[in-house]
Amino acid sequence: LRERRRLRRAFGGYVSPPVLEDILSGKLTPDLGGEKKFACVLFSDIRGYTSRSEHASPEETIAFLNRYFERVVPIIHAHAGTVVSFMGDGIMAVFGAPNFLPNPCMAAYSAAREMLSDCQDLNVELENSNEEPLQIGIGLHAGEGLAGHIGAASRHEYSVIGDVTNVASRLEGLTKDVGYRLVISRTVAHLLDSSDGLVALGWHQIKGHSPVDIFGFDLIVPTSELPTENMKLI
Repeated sequence: LRERRRLRRAFGGYVSPPVLEDILSGKLTPDLGGEKKFACVLFSDIRGYTSRSEHASPEETIAFLNRYFERVVPIIHAHAGTVVSFMGDGIMAVFGAPNFLPNPCMAAYSAAREMLSDCQDLNVELENSNEEPLQIGIGLHAGEGLAGHIGAASRHEYSVIGDVTNVASRLEGLTKDVGYRLVISRTVAHLLDSSDGLVALGWHQIKGHSPVDIFGFDLIVPTSELPTENMKLI
């Protein structure tokens, strides 16, 4: 018990709670490789981060990112998600791995919507302190992926790889073009409890992949003018 407590204190900040629990229980071994699991992958990114950091010191940049991550990481964990990695200002999270979830798509979608809502709250604080507000983009896709330790024997991390991860990353990139801060695939949309607020955006080409049928959601009415025939609910 003392050893488990020591490991929690030492590594609790380096891996998400589900991964740490599986390591401590022996369910997740240090062997490279993994198992196939159905999961929903979330990618999130801060818009305009490069230009924002250009005019800030390294200390200010880190303080800003940590302030943002301190808000969104607990949201992901609260919805039983696993934060896989931080990529500069970006986050990759997985729902449904390593822990089983009855509906990983609903969990990921709920987390994404709460992240958007919290971003608005953060912007109120930033504006009150005369700081530039921020916007984020989020992409969600679900499917079967290989979940487990990825890397080398001497240095590896828990992740989910496969087409599901690649598409989720590309959908996050599409948020810059379609006018919605949250973009999800039809696979995710069809597994949600409700389609309220979702707008069908049709098939979109993504880099290195066949076209994907997508849907958009935003807490704020988009300013972009989308074709009339695309402006319909599921």
